[in-house]
Amino acid sequence: MEKLKLTYIGTDEWSRPVFESEEGGIFKDLNCGDGQLDLCTAGSFHGEPNTPIHYIEKYRNVEIEILGMEEQPSPAEKFNYMMLSRLQSDCDYYLGHGGRNEKHLWAGNVSEQIVKMKELFNSFNDDKKPEWITLDDILEYENKMTQ
Repeated sequence: MEKLKLTYIGTDEWSRPVFESEEGGIFKDLNCGDGQLDLCTAGSFHGEPNTPIHYIEKYRNVEIEILGMEEQPSPAEKFNYMMLSRLQSDCDYYLGHGGRNEKHLWAGNVSEQIVKMKELFNSFNDDKKPEWITLDDILEYENKMTQ
């Protein structure tokens, strides 16, 4: 069986993983990396998806091998990164222009906000902890917000 080797080269502005074949062809996953691949050709990294590969004769009955996606976060991890970032933004606003009003916090109060931030931070394996916030940063938010 023939093999189509696709190397992950990034994610486009619509959250679609983009791959390049050994021949230089560009492919996009219309399922945004969630579940089974739904690959389409594309003219360029930023271009629109064109033809679904199952319509192209040379790609029928071809085994697809994806390379370079091992380090990419899962959809659940992506959500947790985004949520933790949102909670951090809420804390910054609360301490600044939000006037320490708890209505600006996602959780509705300081203690639950901090508990959720710790929970999200601790949900990541050590090798996938966010680089933009540490547990010490969260404890510092807790200290500042409870004074």
